[in-house]
Amino acid sequence: MVGQYSPESLVDRPALRRRLDGALSVPLTLLVAPPGAGKTVLLDQWAADHPELAFVRIDVDSLDDDPVRFAKRLSTAMATVHPDMAQLSRFAALTAGGLGGPLLTALSAELESFPETVVILDDLHHLSNAVLLTDLGRFIAALPTNVHVIMSTRVDPAIRWSGLRLRNRLLEIRQDALAMTRDESAELLTNITGTVTPPAVLDVLVSRTEGWAAGIQLAGITLKYHGQPDEFVAEFGGSDRLVAEYLTEEVLDALPPNGRALLLRMSPLDIMTADLVNHVLGRDDARRLFEQLRHESMFFVSIDNRQEQFRFHHLFRDLLRYRLKAERPDDEAVILARAAEYHLGRGEFDAGIEYLLRAQDWDGAVEAIMTRGSEIFEHGEMRTVIRWITTVPESARAHRLDVALELGILLGMQGAAARTIDILGRVADDPTASVGDRAVAYAWMSATVQWNARPEDSIRAGMRALVLLDENPDAFIPNLMRLSSRGLLSTVATASIGRAHFLNGDMAQAEEWLSRAMETQGIAYAPFRVGLLGSLALLHAWRGRASEAERLAVEALDVAAVTGLVLHPISADAHLALAMVAVDRGLTDASTTHLRAGVLRAEANHRTQLAWLARYQRAQLAVGDGRHEKVLDPADHAIPEPASSPAPALRDRLDGLHMNGLRRIGRAAEALRSVRDDNPTTPTICFETIAAHLSLGDAATAAAILEAVAGVIASDGLRGEIRILLLRAWSADEGGAHDDALECVAEALDKAEPEGLVAPFTVDGGPVVLRLVDELARDRGGLAQTIMARVRQLDSGDTNATLADPLTERELEVLRYLPDRTTNAEIAELCFVTVNTLKTHMAHIYRKLGVTGRSAAIEQARRLGLLDPVAARVDQVRVMLR
Repeated sequence: MVGQYSPESLVDRPALRRRLDGALSVPLTLLVAPPGAGKTVLLDQWAADHPELAFVRIDVDSLDDDPVRFAKRLSTAMATVHPDMAQLSRFAALTAGGLGGPLLTALSAELESFPETVVILDDLHHLSNAVLLTDLGRFIAALPTNVHVIMSTRVDPAIRWSGLRLRNRLLEIRQDALAMTRDESAELLTNITGTVTPPAVLDVLVSRTEGWAAGIQLAGITLKYHGQPDEFVAEFGGSDRLVAEYLTEEVLDALPPNGRALLLRMSPLDIMTADLVNHVLGRDDARRLFEQLRHESMFFVSIDNRQEQFRFHHLFRDLLRYRLKAERPDDEAVILARAAEYHLGRGEFDAGIEYLLRAQDWDGAVEAIMTRGSEIFEHGEMRTVIRWITTVPESARAHRLDVALELGILLGMQGAAARTIDILGRVADDPTASVGDRAVAYAWMSATVQWNARPEDSIRAGMRALVLLDENPDAFIPNLMRLSSRGLLSTVATASIGRAHFLNGDMAQAEEWLSRAMETQGIAYAPFRVGLLGSLALLHAWRGRASEAERLAVEALDVAAVTGLVLHPISADAHLALAMVAVDRGLTDASTTHLRAGVLRAEANHRTQLAWLARYQRAQLAVGDGRHEKVLDPADHAIPEPASSPAPALRDRLDGLHMNGLRRIGRAAEALRSVRDDNPTTPTICFETIAAHLSLGDAATAAAILEAVAGVIASDGLRGEIRILLLRAWSADEGGAHDDALECVAEALDKAEPEGLVAPFTVDGGPVVLRLVDELARDRGGLAQTIMARVRQLDSGDTNATLADPLTERELEVLRYLPDRTTNAEIAELCFVTVNTLKTHMAHIYRKLGVTGRSAAIEQARRLGLLDPVAARVDQVRVMLR
């Protein structure tokens, strides 16, 4: 650990260090005290006293209130203990929610393999983001026993700790415990002044500072330059705040004029390096200056192990900045401008832009911001750039339509669809907007489709963009983050129209537009290719074309792997498509794995329509497992209900599945009453309405409705064709035409078998259909036997629970990846664990199954019913693609 103060200002405090040893028996320790109480010094000394521990330290600053930045810093810092943790840093950089939900679970689970580790979060009071603090609280609650967190802060964080307090799992050290004793104060003063402080002076200082370490330290610096200690101490007094103000004023006044001016001119700088200070102040001796400041205890703090980066103590820095503004008001802007010039010249855009914003150089800041490229999207830096732009007063950027366009695009990428449409809509209506400006605005308005419950809005916007591009082939297109070229805009608009038709329930149009998007120039851009392949896969899975859906989704994930986008939100569609394929094939394990991955990525940028899709898949999975009651109670769903409404196609499937659940538990009449429209016109509601009438024995009504709406059901593609055959089989069997019923089911099996579709029979069909399948299975084999094996598997219960040592949830997750020949490194990345941790899990799996290798584990797991009886086909598809 790096000491933050010069040696002469340190005092050993063994009693406090012993008290802090209690941190090793609890998950969380809170150090809460005002600035300058000695929290950081204590942590440094305690850490130095424990070389056997691994330490991770983050000096929190105001920029860390951005959840993306904080999560990335935390996981990157963890990588210093476990290098393989760097993969979590990549995910953190792409997660708008920062630590949110799934990353917490992954990070907490990963920590189990760490050595005993202490995570120090110093200056936590800089965090105020409610979501980030809530997630941080969950992270603490989920820590394994080998990891401990120490939070050093000026104020109690807005996190609920009552549960930890009640279980005696929280150590609290507050201001009174940190107060320095008389002997400690005397030692500190002697270290600073080089002389023994007279007892009378010492007693007054200890009394009036109440042991406040910074106050004593500041007093010592003042005494060092004050010729009359008695006079100084006679004037000394007041509350902590007033003491701080008084003493820092005295420190400045005690300095030589040139030294005082130097500190004032350094104060606008945040993180200081020798090169930066030399550049800004026109010096060549910054390294020597740094050593002098540390030696003289000028609250100069080292913040890295190599002691190349420094900052002033926050309290001292704030006073210096205040005095600079009061005494030399023109200097600050010049210093900030030179600091920005230094950082921008080195390609350090973040620091450079921050300085320009502080200098209120709005034009310079905007120009620097607008030089950023597509890495904003690819690396998940949208939130920071949005903050930069919105920091610039609107009046200072009102004339910059390109800035408004970029802000709108970024907000859309973050999931703020309403704000995006508002901002881009105003640009499109602006009389000064060029054709290119309007084309960009409409294209990216259309791209909000996966956040919007009104797909028709995206269709209109996308069509307007394409018309503008087609009718104005020579129009200038503004270059925004390298994501607004003519080719990319065409891809965005065309793909968005396709996605909108899908969500609106027009699957034929959706397929036409998505296929057209695959022919556009912008498809060469890897993120767009991954997203579009995933959307096409979803469309095919939705219509029952499982094989084509699987091929496209695997291709999308392979492109993502090659281009470093495995953890990017853009791959959500592909995972959800594979989850849907697995549900349809009755492969619960694979479905759960891909559904988790899809939800993780969709939630990263709040795509509400994909969240609804995942919610539907989760409910469908419950029905497929025979848990029909789960569909009827929204509180039982593992995926929370999104804030916005589902689009029409998703509403059809969700309402239909609710009817299915009612029908399957004998409440078909209630299912019919739940229909919103007396004359349903959507595929699933039409199907479930007919099935409900058949369940009630009203075959005549069912037949009449089927005759009227067969075309509607058939619009769902292969899935619809199979459903029509199952309804006819059911109706025929109820009417005594058993042979006709068998013939219809046989035809349905013929259609479903090439795709391996099980769910249309086990989820949609019901008992009558399954009896017919069972009868055919005796002679046919193939899919019919697979369907009945799935039924028997559900009836047999949880075989894992019968093992002497059942597999854990994480071990079951790893087990599900083994059959498709995924490498250990790939499984580790999919499960968010290190390769070493994965090997530990696999060793546990082999031991519990009584086998010695991967192939034997797969065979034994299938024999026990822990893996789906049908071999996973993802690897086969990947081989064909190669």
